[in-house]
Amino acid sequence: MGKKYWLALANLIWLGCLPAAMAQASEGQVLVTNAAVQHDWYQNSTAEQARLELEHQLQEAVLAQLHPDFFSLWKKLQAKPADQRGAIYDEVFGKLARFQQAWRAMDLVAREQMRTLKLNLNQPLAHEPVGDNLLDQVKQLRPQVAEYEAVREEVRKLLAMPMAKQWPTLTMPTLRAGEASPELGQIRTILNELGDGAPRHDDATYDVDTQQAIKQFQRRHGLTADGIIGRQTRTWLNTGPQVRASLLLRNLWRRDLVDHLSGARYVLVNIPDYRLSVVESGNEVFTSRVIVGKEQRATPILASEIRSIVLNPPWHVPRSILSKDILPKLGRDPAYLNREQFEVIDGEGNPVQFTEEGWYQALAAGFPYRLRQKPGDHNALGRYKFYLPNNDAIYLHSTPRKALFEQGARAFSSGCIRVEHADDLAELLLADSRYQPDKVASILKNTQTKWLPLTTPIPVFTVYWSSWIDEEGRQQLRNDIYGFDRVSFQSRLL
Repeated sequence: MGKKYWLALANLIWLGCLPAAMAQASEGQVLVTNAAVQHDWYQNSTAEQARLELEHQLQEAVLAQLHPDFFSLWKKLQAKPADQRGAIYDEVFGKLARFQQAWRAMDLVAREQMRTLKLNLNQPLAHEPVGDNLLDQVKQLRPQVAEYEAVREEVRKLLAMPMAKQWPTLTMPTLRAGEASPELGQIRTILNELGDGAPRHDDATYDVDTQQAIKQFQRRHGLTADGIIGRQTRTWLNTGPQVRASLLLRNLWRRDLVDHLSGARYVLVNIPDYRLSVVESGNEVFTSRVIVGKEQRATPILASEIRSIVLNPPWHVPRSILSKDILPKLGRDPAYLNREQFEVIDGEGNPVQFTEEGWYQALAAGFPYRLRQKPGDHNALGRYKFYLPNNDAIYLHSTPRKALFEQGARAFSSGCIRVEHADDLAELLLADSRYQPDKVASILKNTQTKWLPLTTPIPVFTVYWSSWIDEEGRQQLRNDIYGFDRVSFQSRLL
């Protein structure tokens, strides 16, 4: 997602938004207008275009599995002759408008987690879409995202694929270059169908050209590009066009954040892409790989702001990590704390020393103490911590374990976000402060903890964008690491 995308997103911040007071209104405050307005869907050529646009949007809502009502309306629409659909078009128009208004009233967490299945789409509209003609009104119901047309075209191509109705299922074991498999012909067909450029032959040997196509396929799906066709690569090869279209459309709505991504500069952490970006005036000016929380300790969706950067931070171990991770290690390895430079502290922050017998008594009592790791290169937070207030005690930080960034899937942490190039991020955010690189370097030479307040706090958002169209017009997909796309009903349009 490059400069063009971010600029378009920033320019669209004001488009399609409800007035702030209306977006935040409660049910009892909704402005009730005529919810049963009837339109003439057959009056002229513009109305014909409006009908087609409305059908496209309804199909996209069904594919995205936004709400069961849309699937019911799609079936009802298909059962009616084309010249007798006026009342159904009105119903579709109303429910799409209600969905958009309900969407804009949801908070960031609910949007990114796609909590839309139980929305009430029968409530009165807060206001009706306005426009010079019916087509303009229908187009207002789209998600306001710069790449909307590109997504629609990609969805069209996906659904039109010759194999779309009978997508193959691969079952072979892990396959490495030079090995043979009778399914390689089918693998090449899948790669070519999806645009990943495999050679067009049926050789049963996994050749170099096919391996290069697999590596490109792996990069597009956020996997380690090692050319090995293992479980995850095989799973994505088995993922057919309709699921790919569904993911693309669900994420189109996730990115409809025009009323959230405001301001001249902000930090965006895309959790399933394991990537952080700094956006200034619509331009992506910095990017870094990140490590996020494992599924059992997920990094939360949040909107906050970075207010300070802490150099040489100590690590105050959360109780959950102490109980789940460190205490079991202590039972096996009593020297662990000294080796990793942890201090035991009491409730008032005072260091506590134990005899050997005292250790066993403390462990037997559930260890009613806290741990603090001394600052330094050994520290789990590294040399940088980016403080942002939130209810989950989540922050961004560096890490001494740099090798983990080379892996494709990077859900390893206990919830906080580890930033690969934390030093460069700190330099960028401190550029307009008195803490220039030479002064920061001087502080980092020792282990003294130093809090550096930002001149202007910078907004930070964690989002869940698992599919999009890149600058080359290709669909990117990422694993659904937290299960936000495991919807409770299924639909088939093909």
